[in-house]
Amino acid sequence: MSKKFYQCVTEIVGSYWGDEGKGRVSAYEAQDAQLVLRTTGGNNAGHTVYYEGEKIPLHLIPGGIVYPQVTAVICNGVVIDPRVLYDEIKLLSKYIKITPRNLIVSDCAHIIMPYHIDLDKIQEKYRGHGKIGTTNCGIGPCYEDQAKRIGIRMQDLFRDEESLKKKLKLALKFHKKELKANGINYKVKELFNYCIKAKEMLEPYIQNPDEKINNKLNYGEKIVIEGAQADHLDLLFGDYANCTSSQCNTSGTLSGSGIGPCYVSKVIATMKAYCSRVGNGPFPTELLGHEGDVIREFGHEYGTTTKRPRRCGWLDLVALSKNRGYTDICLNHLDTIGLIGNNLGYIKVCTSYQYNGSVITSFPSDIEITGKIPIPNYKVFEGGWEIPDNCIIFDELPEKAKKFVKFIESETGIPVSYIGIGPNNEDTILR
Repeated sequence: MSKKFYQCVTEIVGSYWGDEGKGRVSAYEAQDAQLVLRTTGGNNAGHTVYYEGEKIPLHLIPGGIVYPQVTAVICNGVVIDPRVLYDEIKLLSKYIKITPRNLIVSDCAHIIMPYHIDLDKIQEKYRGHGKIGTTNCGIGPCYEDQAKRIGIRMQDLFRDEESLKKKLKLALKFHKKELKANGINYKVKELFNYCIKAKEMLEPYIQNPDEKINNKLNYGEKIVIEGAQADHLDLLFGDYANCTSSQCNTSGTLSGSGIGPCYVSKVIATMKAYCSRVGNGPFPTELLGHEGDVIREFGHEYGTTTKRPRRCGWLDLVALSKNRGYTDICLNHLDTIGLIGNNLGYIKVCTSYQYNGSVITSFPSDIEITGKIPIPNYKVFEGGWEIPDNCIIFDELPEKAKKFVKFIESETGIPVSYIGIGPNNEDTILR
């Protein structure tokens, strides 16, 4: 007898360079979910959750935890700073009760140790003018130790003292020379005490989530995966080396959960009606002058995690990867781009590039080699729009706004199923 695979998983990912507003569609999709998973990255990601009108910034815990039926799971693929996670638990506890019933931290998730944060800063300094622009949270060095098989995982906190100290001593062997050269010297006992403190803070929540996930899959109960970062920041398929240290595109986000692709029913690509980016790396539609300033101010484009002003530019449909299996688009800031159009007198959307003497319609992988940034070819929309306060369905949108949405659908072949028309989760049109 063959096993029945229920397609009950909804995956939500960023389709550009992050900060696309994944929290909005995640909040909607989590309303009827049983599990909401975070599967990659660390506290270098950030999203905002709204609970009874209150704005709650989160960096590790899936936002769906605010719904009473949801169990939030931080999966194997995430690297965790115990202090940051503990602070988030305390913050959320002001609004909802956090217990091991509604928060699971995978026992196989890796721990960001203090030396990872130091190494992040040191390695960024080594790069000089070629800095990646990391958040210096220790994410990359933690994944580096994972690949070397010397990482400290949540389950290691439950080892006896001798066994844990042995693992810590091994990890320090790999890093001692580099740390010492930069005036940093850790003792095993110091790190052991850090682990003991982490255990005290997080012990009730640390468990193997596999049985819980398997049960939901077997009964076809809805699971939502909240992606972190975005497609162009993926370690393998993003803008290497100006990317993050995890695989955060569609397949990588799924892999971090341990769930197979046969269970996936929807893959929702989140995007804004313009583009933004934090950190270095290619950005073909970036606007460095007045136009970019207008987008930044109207869109309030400053990082949730870093508070840094984001680089801003026009929507780039070439940079939207076409082979990721997106079933739906969540288009945010439709209201904002309308106001930008009213201010500037026009809106632009990139539909192709001029690159190396040719017109291309896919994002080139050799920009670092050629040293050339593709030149965008634009579709220009005259003017802008303002969305009325009482607008709740697509047909009530201004004609120019509807034309803009339909153009995106025709260019990508993907339905725009969710449209953000304001700052709150409720300001969403469903189609």
